[in-house]
Amino acid sequence: MCFMKTYITKGFVCCILFSVCVFSQEDKIKTFLKCSCDARYIQQKTLFIDYVRDQNLSDLDVFVFEIGNGSGGIEYTFNFYGKKKLNNREESVAVFLDPILTSNERREKLLKTYMLGLAFMLQNTKYEKNFEVSYNIPENVLSTKTFDKWRNWVFEISGSFDYEDEKSINEKEYRLDFEIDRVTDIWRVRSDFGFQNNVKTFLGEEDNYNSVRDRIYFSGSVVKSISEHFSTGIFGSFQKDTFNNFKSFLNFSPALEYNIFPYREVLNREITFAYKIGFSNYDYIEETIYGYLNEKLFVQSLTLNLRYRKNWGGIYSYLSASQFLNGQNQNRLTFNNFINLRIIQGLALRVTGRFQLIRDQINLPKGEVSIEDLLLRQRQIATDFKNTISLGLSYTFGSIFNNIVNTRL
Repeated sequence: MCFMKTYITKGFVCCILFSVCVFSQEDKIKTFLKCSCDARYIQQKTLFIDYVRDQNLSDLDVFVFEIGNGSGGIEYTFNFYGKKKLNNREESVAVFLDPILTSNERREKLLKTYMLGLAFMLQNTKYEKNFEVSYNIPENVLSTKTFDKWRNWVFEISGSFDYEDEKSINEKEYRLDFEIDRVTDIWRVRSDFGFQNNVKTFLGEEDNYNSVRDRIYFSGSVVKSISEHFSTGIFGSFQKDTFNNFKSFLNFSPALEYNIFPYREVLNREITFAYKIGFSNYDYIEETIYGYLNEKLFVQSLTLNLRYRKNWGGIYSYLSASQFLNGQNQNRLTFNNFINLRIIQGLALRVTGRFQLIRDQINLPKGEVSIEDLLLRQRQIATDFKNTISLGLSYTFGSIFNNIVNTRL
């Protein structure tokens, strides 16, 4: 008889020994695993399970969701849904992966978390006799407090330089970004600063054309959790952008958000309403179509955010309406939507769309748009809508089993 053993370390508090016997072929649990990770490694290390590609044929569905946090790491949540042999039971197990971990360390932690979830799912079933669990607490753990000299502050700096050269086109771009974040149970602080320069040169038979775009930006926010359903915050931003005709743009906005569901359920479902009202100061490079070189305006926005992740697929929708208080006809409506829907056995539908009704382009420069500006997109062009949509179908058929891992040529 063969055994598999693995150790689980959770929160530096406990160590769990998990042993599983290999089931006979007819008794193997059929499992559908959906994970944006090294799923092949997990399958290879758990061959006492039969992995299937079709949800309809599974005894156990495992969906793994991931979300980034303020330190740059990722928290993975394993959601287990039992069917048939496993009596419709459900369980959820989470693990945090530090950004400094190697790829091998990451997949080992994910495997151990997955095995821990299996232990929960197999209890009180006929498979219970095939595993053992022990619980040990190191003596020095309970008396030790974790010390963080950075106090949850995380700093990130990044930069890039791109160069492309052809016979008739030459392009150079450089950018630098700096980010400071801090996340605790009560506070979330975010700030981003960066600048970007892009120069394109088009060489014609008689004339040459240059396209230059410069951008400097800063954005920051401080958000405080009030309760399981309410949060409040202050947002600020600055821009200098030749494309948008901004010599300088400054905005300051307080906000309030309400989540219908508790925030702890955000990985699986959320419906939030956020209201923001603020003050903006615009200094323009060129005089606008309304005859201004400077404007001071108040703006308000209301945002609805909806997200569901279930075993039938996922839905993410974002609806935002904004309006300048100084002019009721100057407003914008934005709708983003993503749907991944499992229709029938092996058939899945994907729909993505972004729709905008635009009535707030107060920053457009006065005068006619030149052919050069139009073709090279050196400045923003007047429009009253902007829409994109994508539809996709996938259909998979063939062998239902997905156990074998082969990485050869």
